[in-house]
Amino acid sequence: MLYVFNPEHDYALANNGPHFVPPESAIRFARDCAPFLLQLMGPEDILFQPYQNENRFISIKGDTVDKPDSKISVCPWGWDALVLKQLQSEGFCQDETWVSKVQKYREIAHRRTASAAMEFLRKHLPTDFVLPLSAQELLTISEAENFIDQHHNVIFKSPYSGNGRGHLYAHGECSPTLARQITGVIRRQGSIMAEPMYQIQQDFAMEFICHEQKTSFAGYSLFETRHYGYAANVLCSDSHIENYLSSYISIDKLHQIRGLIIDFLNDEIAPYYDGIVGIDMCLYEQDGIQLNPMIEINLRMTMGMAAHQLFERKVHPEAKGRMELVYRSKNGELKSFIQSEQETNPTIIEDSRWRSGFFVLNPVTDETQYAVCVWLS
Repeated sequence: MLYVFNPEHDYALANNGPHFVPPESAIRFARDCAPFLLQLMGPEDILFQPYQNENRFISIKGDTVDKPDSKISVCPWGWDALVLKQLQSEGFCQDETWVSKVQKYREIAHRRTASAAMEFLRKHLPTDFVLPLSAQELLTISEAENFIDQHHNVIFKSPYSGNGRGHLYAHGECSPTLARQITGVIRRQGSIMAEPMYQIQQDFAMEFICHEQKTSFAGYSLFETRHYGYAANVLCSDSHIENYLSSYISIDKLHQIRGLIIDFLNDEIAPYYDGIVGIDMCLYEQDGIQLNPMIEINLRMTMGMAAHQLFERKVHPEAKGRMELVYRSKNGELKSFIQSEQETNPTIIEDSRWRSGFFVLNPVTDETQYAVCVWLS
């Protein structure tokens, strides 16, 4: 398998052009952190690094290797027109059907799919199961202003966005600046999604795999956000996450939701898409703790799935910890931080598994700004 770490995927989906140039910060993130995927790869897999002039293809050991055969199976972080162009420029994915397949993936990745999934859940769950309002697709600024009038505290989301990007907020009024921003999103992407803001108590996700037109449940992820953007994942077992969630919502309800999501994915996504599907959810406060089971559908690999796989493959079953993306802007600052953490939290390996301590999952030099780090205890 040929892997590609393209975290600029959400930007590329919004742009939808094969010649799109991502923001420098996204390119830097991709270039710095691509080797963290080596922790999740198999012995015969290869990592393709499109933003490296050298070491473009590396093995699981981090060694430079020759370009693999063009017929190798390919697994990017997420499919979009940009990564397809990068792969095709190296001789991969030459079949003429790839362009239409990737465009179909983009169509499904629109946020309206999550809204349709919420309505599917509403239709098939018992009437006493409390669900929040489905995200509404708005086509004009007037519709946006009316939505604010009705719900006061509102979050607007670009149809193609993720990880907290493309979010706009209203608190009772639509200021001229907000109106211009909403109008801009509608002009560029055709619409904007809107939903009431919730007092979130806990973010989590269910991870699924679509393969050969069938969907299977892969596991849970428990994560933290800052300003609606990704911050870190908890590293622990699925049973631990279920036990934690069961203090707020019954396991039977979770499993019922999971089964219905599989039904929806089998009908609407699995016939067209092979790969990871992450469903972001949350527990929120509204007359008690409620479940929002359909915040976002991520038609790509996710940090939550990466954390789940990392725990399953590398971490001692009795260990717990967190996986966090660390950023430092100045040269040498991240390297100094990493060295300090390694000295303070020495690693302990038990039964060939990570038992405790600090681990950094990608190489760090004086120029590195991003690192995927793990703390275990």
